[in-house]
Amino acid sequence: MEWGKLTRKLSVAALGLALTAGTIPGTVFAAGSLQTQLSSKISLTHTTPGTYISPKINIKSTADVRVIVQLSGQPAAVGKYAAKQGNSALAKSSSEAAVASQQSTVLEQAKDEGIDLMVNYKYNTVLNGFEVTVPANEIPELAQIPGVKSIYENSTWYPIPVEEADASIQGTLEHGAAPLDQIGANAAWAKNITGAGLKVGVIDTGVDYKHPDIAPAYKGGWDSFYNDDDPYEEEPNADKKFEGTSHGTHVSGTIIGRYANKTSDIVQKGVAYGADLYVYKVLGYNPANPSSASGSSAQVIDGIERSVKDGMDVINLSLGSDAEKDVNSPDAIAINNAILSGVTAVIANGNAGPGEYTLGSPATSQLAISVGAVTSPTKNFSGKFDVTFDGDSVTTATYATYGEFNVMAWELGSENFADPSLVGTEPLHVIYAGLGADDDYKGYTADEIQDSVVFVSRGLLAFTEKIENAKERGAKAIVIFNGNANADGEVDLSENIKNRNGYINSYLGDTYDSIPTFDMEGAKGRTLARAILANPDTEVTFTFGDDYHEAQSSGDELASFTSWGPNVDQNLSIKPDVVAPGVGVLSTWPAYQKYDAYKNASYDYAYNRISGTSMATPHVAGLALLLQQAHPSWGPFEIRAALANTADVLDEYSVYQQGAGRVNVAKAIDTPAVLESVEPITILDKSFNPQNITNYNSSANFGVVAPGSSKIENLQIKNTDSSSITYTASVKWSGTAPAGIKADLSQTELAVAGYETKPFYLTANVDSGVKSGFYEGQIILTAPNLPALHLPFSVYVGTELPNSPVGIQEISLTHPVIYPKRSTQTTTDLSFKLSADNANLYELDIYNLDDELIGYKDYYDTVNEATYFEPKVYNVKDLDNSYYKYDEEGQPVFDGNHKPVVGYLTDGVYKLNIVYAHITPEGKATDIYNGFISLRVDNSLESSGGGGGGGGAPAPIAPTTPPAPAVSDSATALVDQGYKQVTVASATAVQNGVTTITVSDSDLKAALANATAAQNAVIISAPAVNGSAAKVSLTADQVNLLAGISSSSKVIVSTKDAAVSLPVSLLSGSPAGAAFELSIKPASEQAGKFSASAAGSSVIGAPVSFEASWATATGSTYLTVPNNTFIKRSFTVPGSITPNTAGVLFEENGKITPVASVFKTQADGTTLVTVNRPGFSTYAAVSRPVTFTDIATSPAASDITALANKLIFKGTSATTFSPKNNLTRAEFTAILVRALGLRSDAAATFTDVKATDWYAADVAAATKAGLILGVGGGKFAPKANVSRQEVAVILDRAVKLAGIELTPANPSFTAYSDNAKIAGYAKDSVQFLSAAGILTGTSGSVFNPTAPATRETIAATLHQLLVKAGLAE
Repeated sequence: MEWGKLTRKLSVAALGLALTAGTIPGTVFAAGSLQTQLSSKISLTHTTPGTYISPKINIKSTADVRVIVQLSGQPAAVGKYAAKQGNSALAKSSSEAAVASQQSTVLEQAKDEGIDLMVNYKYNTVLNGFEVTVPANEIPELAQIPGVKSIYENSTWYPIPVEEADASIQGTLEHGAAPLDQIGANAAWAKNITGAGLKVGVIDTGVDYKHPDIAPAYKGGWDSFYNDDDPYEEEPNADKKFEGTSHGTHVSGTIIGRYANKTSDIVQKGVAYGADLYVYKVLGYNPANPSSASGSSAQVIDGIERSVKDGMDVINLSLGSDAEKDVNSPDAIAINNAILSGVTAVIANGNAGPGEYTLGSPATSQLAISVGAVTSPTKNFSGKFDVTFDGDSVTTATYATYGEFNVMAWELGSENFADPSLVGTEPLHVIYAGLGADDDYKGYTADEIQDSVVFVSRGLLAFTEKIENAKERGAKAIVIFNGNANADGEVDLSENIKNRNGYINSYLGDTYDSIPTFDMEGAKGRTLARAILANPDTEVTFTFGDDYHEAQSSGDELASFTSWGPNVDQNLSIKPDVVAPGVGVLSTWPAYQKYDAYKNASYDYAYNRISGTSMATPHVAGLALLLQQAHPSWGPFEIRAALANTADVLDEYSVYQQGAGRVNVAKAIDTPAVLESVEPITILDKSFNPQNITNYNSSANFGVVAPGSSKIENLQIKNTDSSSITYTASVKWSGTAPAGIKADLSQTELAVAGYETKPFYLTANVDSGVKSGFYEGQIILTAPNLPALHLPFSVYVGTELPNSPVGIQEISLTHPVIYPKRSTQTTTDLSFKLSADNANLYELDIYNLDDELIGYKDYYDTVNEATYFEPKVYNVKDLDNSYYKYDEEGQPVFDGNHKPVVGYLTDGVYKLNIVYAHITPEGKATDIYNGFISLRVDNSLESSGGGGGGGGAPAPIAPTTPPAPAVSDSATALVDQGYKQVTVASATAVQNGVTTITVSDSDLKAALANATAAQNAVIISAPAVNGSAAKVSLTADQVNLLAGISSSSKVIVSTKDAAVSLPVSLLSGSPAGAAFELSIKPASEQAGKFSASAAGSSVIGAPVSFEASWATATGSTYLTVPNNTFIKRSFTVPGSITPNTAGVLFEENGKITPVASVFKTQADGTTLVTVNRPGFSTYAAVSRPVTFTDIATSPAASDITALANKLIFKGTSATTFSPKNNLTRAEFTAILVRALGLRSDAAATFTDVKATDWYAADVAAATKAGLILGVGGGKFAPKANVSRQEVAVILDRAVKLAGIELTPANPSFTAYSDNAKIAGYAKDSVQFLSAAGILTGTSGSVFNPTAPATRETIAATLHQLLVKAGLAE
């Protein structure tokens, strides 16, 4: 793809998107790039003229917030492009000097006006503005300064679908029993079917396995988020503003709760309380948004794979991405493979409803059971209170008629509201608190609020937050009237507000955290509020009676948030498959007793009620376990079909809302047969190769049927019992039978022998002239004394797939896998249909499986032309592995000529994100549309045959050369993302047991002709060499050729099982006329000394030696490697090594020390070990498992164990680590030097470090590398405790030394409250590492810079740094 074909215009509109990022919940935008973190469609509208202030900012609050301020002037990037295009006026106004001048003027005026503002970041290239910390209530004043164009908060999307409240919740659920009765669990239990003997895997945020209702069931699992064997929930952390994780505990309790809590008034009984629980943590803390857990596709897939290997019968995934609508997403592929291996997978359909096409991945899996949510039977309360104004100056009429209410929420087990300990019947003092925010209570004393009724409006805050604020201040109850906040963040007390005049009708039900909460009609509530404000000196009281009318609702109403189908396949398949209770579900909640801070926590109140399809899904997972126990021969398809066939159809909803209906296991257990459609589909296997399989579906999906035509859907009835059955079959349309469409069964009587599967079919006949649209119904089978079976079907009448509100649909690739180095299938074509009619910006972005945006393939906009892209099918031709790079800040990377820098995708799976948007002339995004599809890149070469051809003019005929060898996995692992692979054909010769690898000048020149001006990975490979010594020999001329390419390139030399990546910069200093030799050889004879150097350790496989030298006529000299040049190498060891359970030792000049390492299991069952450090030497993988008895409650337990197993961080004894102890400067230096693998021949120069001190060599190495400078006066103070700010400074230097690029993981980080106490030399380091998510405070927002750093703090900080740097797993 040529840059000139689709010029990337850094227009005002495009640049404006960077600013718009902060206003869009669920999205992250890089400047100049419209890019989303797997976000759904979002709309933005202006609420006020003039300077735009995001409505997400509570401008009434006095709290400090971080906001992005955009100025009116154009940023410098616009000027650079304008200059190239000859627009001198725009170029001049957009110069860096002009930008700086405007920014200076605005900031000076803000200072003059006394605005308490701190600048965190300034932007001048692709955005003219800055990010600042400012009290929220001073933002309107800031907005008045001339030149300020808009102000937005920072916001990032993180997927974990939970709805805290829903309009459908109708009061208490009888302590959680209602959903269990609703789905028929009691009927199964009565038959002693409890899930006993089966395993369920919960893939989620982890679990509090110390909870009494969970502990007896918990058997193990894995933490794929932190790569250890302890999937415990993460504890709350006030320093990080992190509430802890809890979702997985709630889900787990719903499935397996053992009702064993002997100290609580309530207990949790799970659907399949006899099953064993395994938990796989794939979601966790993300510093960019501490309020929500998140995880990547790679972590989710790892959790799925581990659950399958551990032999799960059922897995539950209450997670997903609403925007990623791809039936072959990497997550969906993993789910499909799990199901084909015999595991039943149950997945949340998503919380993006209401609306068609709102489900997301992995619920798009065509083989899984996807679950929507409905309400459960509940009871509500309503009543009336009298209002009294005590005084003669009242300026309004009587208020007795204003007190009618519905009960919204109350404390669990406390329904006798007339009891004096709750609300009572005596007059209660009223506190009018606006919107119920913290600032709204200012002006009231604590005594005034205590035991009062708080009266507030709906708006701005969540209901739960309003309740919490009132409860914290001792209020007895809270009345919330329907209404809104206005643009100024204040209560809108207008007489008439559209959709806000009646009751709120949002019921939270009973939880431990509530006080009596009453829902009042908006019109009456606002009238009363105006009267209260008009009589400020008059006491107002509410008197509640003792008559609370109780009513019962029947449940089975579709939850407002539940996502709808259809699926995004060609058949418009029915999703969800079924629905289950997911509204106001009560289940277990963590108390975090594992951690020191919570070791005395009680589980008496460790229960909570929340809503979401996340809560519906575990109900179905539990039922799947019950069915598996009742019918051991059933597989995933039979279980899905039985649940769907016997579900209760909810007549008022379509099949795309409810699937087959609400599950009812009482009937599912008793059916001896299942009804399925037989659908041939094509899915992708683990390698992204298409596989044709049969999907035995729980619904029949005709897809598009043109008027005047017919279509057949194959069906089968499968008898899994020995007795014969005869079913009567019929068809029932939803609602009135449609005119002009017939649905005819091939048989209406089905006699099925024992264990027989009988095929039949349904034919849809559509007359010409039938109106286009969806039509649906049920196939119904009945037999005497057996549960009736039904199977929903859908037909879309039309000539093509209907346009979906998603805006982008029918996405496909001609090849799901490309082989850029081969002669065929080197590229793929992307096709999609744009159905949105208002898009004027298009971009094609690339994400990796960690859901990190790495670059873009395409960009175009028509904003300046004031036109829109035509809705139609688009084709993007010849997509290869090249892309345009983003840097770690998400900014496009340009070369010296201001052309975008091209990168190249390494082997792996990637997500292509098609983005369209509507951009206003002011540069605002008002609509954003996303589409996703996955692509696998395989850079391997053909093992035989010729190369591929290309376009353009005929090339001169060149001598034929043997095909280049395949690249080994050991070499592929060393290719950095973005580097172009350039493979050189090689020849081998064996002499005295050593294989010499050489290349010819012509082959090297031919290969380097394909190198780019940026980053290249030149690979010289001999994959046939396995387990023996090998040596690469390059002539002086070849060294010069390699030294002449881009200095940021690398030369990778590999055998089948080992490789080393040499920076080209090392070759530029070659001695005149010197040849270069690099050897890789096994060193089995050295295994003994490695194991002897670490007591209790054993060497895994054979040690491997890597050496490099210059060779001249007079001899050879070793290649000198500077301390700041890190060399990556890999070698293979036998067996599958679990991450963070083994480490690496290396020997240099007779000394053996550990070094950071990464262990990664390969497809053939071996493990590839990667080490990145300055120098060569001999390396050995070593196992020495360590178990410390004193770290179980440490938040850094997994980090401590990982570093100890890697031999980097020793304990204070064989069994203790002493996590709370302090670390000396010498100890910290030694640990860091070990981790980085640093060495020095020089002696320490500090007067207080003796040559005989155990740490002398480490201090010398750290000094030479520039990591430590001493404390002054020629001293190092080795025995002094290392302070927290010293740790920050030294680690910051280590980051720079190793060339580590840390992406800001915590963009919302501001300065610590004790920032003034941080020494000047440490401020930048503390800021940088805190923003990167490496450092955190000690309490609240306090950093405590001079405090000694504890051993556990060092372990957590260092391990996280090594992981982010790719130096450890």
